[in-house]
Amino acid sequence: MKSEISIQRIIIHDKNRIQKLNIMGHESIIYGHICAIGNQPPHGEKLYKLNEKIIDNLTKKDDYPWITKWMFSTIPYDTQHIYRNQIIHFGASYKQLESDWNEWLEKFESILKQLYWFSVTLHLETELVGDHKFEWIADFDKFENNNPKPTSEWKFDGGPREFKYL
Repeated sequence: MKSEISIQRIIIHDKNRIQKLNIMGHESIIYGHICAIGNQPPHGEKLYKLNEKIIDNLTKKDDYPWITKWMFSTIPYDTQHIYRNQIIHFGASYKQLESDWNEWLEKFESILKQLYWFSVTLHLETELVGDHKFEWIADFDKFENNNPKPTSEWKFDGGPREFKYL
């Protein structure tokens, strides 16, 4: 059985200098949380359980850059573990995710459009392009207390939506 190792040439932009490295691959780690509607009347428990159901119904397998149900974690509804908000944790390790970052963000935001939430914080740690923090803040003017709908509009802030030099 013949085994081959693929080596890539990658250019790293580091302030005012450019380095060329031969590497076999590098790791990208994402982690963060979605701060969702939790223990707040009049719809808290209902929306909490809807969010749980949406996460539970996410695909178990996906094409790269994958986002699956296994990377999310929720705590069952219980007032002992909730002060105000439901916290949905997420995290995963990828090979060179920044090369497909814009596609990953589109997939992630399509999930956010199904959930009831106030804010999202995401950290991206990479070996090549450094660490970045991303935030989504829901547009509260669009939130209707009497007839809540999933969050569909927000303000995005933080790192780049695409790493063009990779």
